[in-house]
Amino acid sequence: MLGVAMWVVIFRRGKDSKTASRELDAQELGLTYKGKGDKEFRARFSFLAAVPRGASIRHVYEGSLDGRPIEVFQSSYMVSTGQAMVQISHTIYTVEAPAWPATQIAARNWFGRLLGKLRRPSGLELDDPEFNRLFRLKTDDEDFAIALLSPDMQAFMLSKTSVKWRITPGRLCMIYNGALNVDRMEASLQRLQRFWELVPTELEAW
Repeated sequence: MLGVAMWVVIFRRGKDSKTASRELDAQELGLTYKGKGDKEFRARFSFLAAVPRGASIRHVYEGSLDGRPIEVFQSSYMVSTGQAMVQISHTIYTVEAPAWPATQIAARNWFGRLLGKLRRPSGLELDDPEFNRLFRLKTDDEDFAIALLSPDMQAFMLSKTSVKWRITPGRLCMIYNGALNVDRMEASLQRLQRFWELVPTELEAW
């Protein structure tokens, strides 16, 4: 029993140490570390495929980006391969935005890219053929999407095609595959900030 108690103490100390480390990292980034997200937190992001029902929300950070409320968190859930259960994780950066029309911008899968070489890609097409070939764009308002996705914005998104962008009225989400990596948070926050720098002024009051 004494041995078990000692391992429990060691585990708790290790857990507390990791939390303290994340809190310190958060302070250096101008954020606050909140730990786990509850059911209500998860429900707020249920519109995202990366946050299915039953997902575990961990490593929640809160703060502001140029005066806009921002949240960063990791969503993890289990899926079956038919032979075993595998954990899938996504890292999500979400910031308050105007009431923009619902819009999704994500890289096409390998089959979609192949079709893009053989024929015109499906969906709304913009002026950059490479963007059209690599990304699939879905939007409730084509005029909005055309205004948002300027040549500079397209070039910016092409610089890292693994990022998924999701806009819903009042919120912008930047989504990465994989667990949250603290060492990459500063670069990701800068990427999100760069997005806002490229947003046309007229869309701020949409």
